Amino acid sequence: MPATNNDATFRPLGAILGWVFPGLGHIAGGNAKRGFCAMAGVLVLFLGGLLVGGVDCVDRKEDRLWFFGQAGCGPIAFAASYANDALLKSGEAAPMIEMPSYPGQPEVFVSSYKGLAHANEFGTLFVFLAGLLNICVLLDATVRAPSSDAPSTGRRAGEGASK
Repeated sequence: MPATNNDATFRPLGAILGWVFPGLGHIAGGNAKRGFCAMAGVLVLFLGGLLVGGVDCVDRKEDRLWFFGQAGCGPIAFAASYANDALLKSGEAAPMIEMPSYPGQPEVFVSSYKGLAHANEFGTLFVFLAGLLNICVLLDATVRAPSSDAPSTGRRAGEGASK
């Protein structure tokens, strides 16, 4: 039986660094090109979601199920949720308006900048997809061989073949 060179060992540090900031796990593992591409993909989705849906699309308290996926982006998702709580829900960024409620129910106030309708839903979805994409990138960073993006010295199939 021929011996195979399988360097797919488990590297948890790549996943931890990639969760701290998207793409960092690959960069630390010597796969800088792959890390910067992953970083660009995750951050474009994340920031695009914030631009489309506003900071209100990342909400740890009201949209808990969506936030589980969004948390895959790492601390930037928690920072966006904190900004939502500190700026919008507290009334610091905009005046609070009263929402209609049933008789006998407590009054509910929301920020006048609260994201509504499809734009907020698309933003929530974009940030959620960014979190899921980063989870896939984290899994790749845990098993990718160090410096596997480096160009190989061998020739490709079909190159240099003479007829």
